[in-house]
Amino acid sequence: MDVKEAVQKAAAYVAEMECLSGEGVEGSPVDDVLRTIRFAVEGTKFDIDKGQWVIEVGFARKWDQASASPLAGLSGALKDNRTFKNVRIDDATGKVVSYGG
Repeated sequence: MDVKEAVQKAAAYVAEMECLSGEGVEGSPVDDVLRTIRFAVEGTKFDIDKGQWVIEVGFARKWDQASASPLAGLSGALKDNRTFKNVRIDDATGKVVSYGG
C-alpha cells in the first residue's frame, strides 16, 4: 500500500474508535466524524523493520475544543487541547495493529 492508502485507513479507524467513545453517531459518514473532532494527519513514516505504516494523527474531542468553553469568546488565545495518537498499520494485510501513544 502507499502512504495515501495508509492515511485513509488510519482516518477511518480513528473515526470508528471515536464513535465508540461517543464523539459521533455510529454509521455517520467518516468525513463528518473527522470534521467534528478536527482531525489532522500530523506525520507519516514506514517502519521497515516491522513492515508497518505509522500514521501520527491529532484531534480534539468536543470537550477538548476551545469553543466548548462558555468563556471561549473572552479570549482569542484559547486553543484546542489536542490528542495525538499513532495508528500502526500492517503493510502486508492493511489491518490496524495498534492505536495509541
